[in-house]
Amino acid sequence: MGGKYIQDVIPVEEKESFRWIEALDATAEATAGTQVVTVCDRECDFYDFFKAAEKNGNPVLVRASQNRTINRGSRYAEKEVDKLWDYIAKQPEAGSYTVEISAVKQAKHCKGRTARKAEMSITFGAFRMNPPRNNPKHKTEILPDIKMYVVYALEKDPPEGEDPVEWTLLTNQPVTTLEEACERMRWYSLRWRIEMFFKILKSGFRVEACRLGTADRLMRYLTLMSIVAWRLFMITMVARTDPTLPCTHFLSEQEWTVLAVKSLRGGILPATPPTISEALVWIAKLGGYLARKSDGPPGTLVLWRGWKRLTDLTEGWCLANQP
Repeated sequence: MGGKYIQDVIPVEEKESFRWIEALDATAEATAGTQVVTVCDRECDFYDFFKAAEKNGNPVLVRASQNRTINRGSRYAEKEVDKLWDYIAKQPEAGSYTVEISAVKQAKHCKGRTARKAEMSITFGAFRMNPPRNNPKHKTEILPDIKMYVVYALEKDPPEGEDPVEWTLLTNQPVTTLEEACERMRWYSLRWRIEMFFKILKSGFRVEACRLGTADRLMRYLTLMSIVAWRLFMITMVARTDPTLPCTHFLSEQEWTVLAVKSLRGGILPATPPTISEALVWIAKLGGYLARKSDGPPGTLVLWRGWKRLTDLTEGWCLANQP
C-alpha cells in the first residue's frame, strides 16, 4: 500500500510514462500546420497525458485502462461519485458498427482469437476528467478538469468459446453523434497497423540486435530501416485493398522482370506486368510462403525474407547484364 502511494506522488517527469508526453510534443512540433490524431493504447491513460494534449491542442484517442472517478465537484472526497464504467453503463445504445478484427495466436499470456468481422454495439457520452487528488502538482498550480468524451464498443455475437471484443475509448475530440463515434472507432481500428510496422522493424529487420557504437549511428540506421519497413508495409496493404493495381507502381522494371523470370515456369516474361497482388505472392514464395488454398494472405515477415532475396537476385541480374 505504501509503495503504491509513493509511486502515485512521483512527478510525471520522473516516470517512464513521461516519454508519451515527450512524443506528443515532438509530433506536434514536427507536423506543425497539419492536424495529426495521436492514437494510443492503455499505457497513455493517465491525467497528465490528457492535460498536455489539452494545453497544446493535440487531438488524442486513448484506450481506457482504469475505472477512474469522474465529474467530481471538488478535489476532496464526496459521498456520491461517478465511476467511468458505471457512467458508460447508464448511456443508451446509439447504434452499431462493424470492425475487421485480425487473428491473434494463442500464447502463454494471451488468448487466441479468430479473424472476423465483429458487429459492435456503440455507446458514447461526455464527461469531466478530474485531476488525481494526490497529483504532486496541486502544490504549485491549479490543475484543471478536462472535458472528455468516451466511446464504448462491445461485440454483439462473438464466436463460441471466445471473449467478445470490447473497447473503451477516451478522446478530447467531440463525440455527439453516432457518425462521430464510428469515426473514432475507425481511428482506433487502424492502430494495429502501427504494431505491424514495429513488428517488421523488430522481428524482420532485427533492429534491436544491431550493435552500433554511437546514438548518432543508431538514429541513421533506424531512419533508413523505417523507410524500408514502411515501403514493405505499404505494398502489403495496397495489395489487399487494390489487388489489380500494376506492380510497376512499386517495383522497378528490373525488379519485376527478375521476379517474373524466377517465378513463372519457363522463365517467359508476361506480355504485361503482373498485378501487385500477384507480385506480392511471388515475393512471399521467395521467403518461404507456400501459397496453399488454406493459407491466409502472406504476412510481413515472410515478405521481408522474400524481399531480401529479390534484392540479391536483382543485383545479380544487373551485374550479369552490364555492357
